[in-house]
Amino acid sequence: MRKVSFKTAALGTLATVLVATGAYAADPAAVAQTQTPTQQQPTPPPHQRGEWLQKKLGLSDAQMQQIREIRQKDFAAQKQNYQALRQAQSDLRRLALSNADPGAISAKQTEVNQLLAQSTEARVNFLKEVGPVLTPDQRDAFAKMMDHGPRRHRQAKRPAPAQQQPSS
Repeated sequence: MRKVSFKTAALGTLATVLVATGAYAADPAAVAQTQTPTQQQPTPPPHQRGEWLQKKLGLSDAQMQQIREIRQKDFAAQKQNYQALRQAQSDLRRLALSNADPGAISAKQTEVNQLLAQSTEARVNFLKEVGPVLTPDQRDAFAKMMDHGPRRHRQAKRPAPAQQQPSS
């Protein structure tokens, strides 16, 4: 049985977070169109519709529309993959905790790794399609945002921990 390194697990988790972020950040307008009028949900806050990205990168309305279309194109498949990945990871945890058959654990690990690979591939394909829509400066800014991860803005608001002075 092949052991998964910490780096591989961390990259897999990062890929999952990135795909989940993309799935949840997608424009919900298409979902609302498929619902009957009694099922329609209230309009989400602006940050959920991508205005934060538009402001942060200085995107034009045309650029924002192109990005929404790119996101929407594969939204259903990405959401399905994300849900399958979460379920497979949950199953794997339960198998490992219950001392299940090593073959079953190995098979579930393989399934999780395949779903992680699909998630990473979907994210890379999304970025390949978005790249030409952006100007070089916007691409650089977007890459820097992605380097910091999806929760960087929350960390920036926290005060730095007080440094203790060594006692002499």
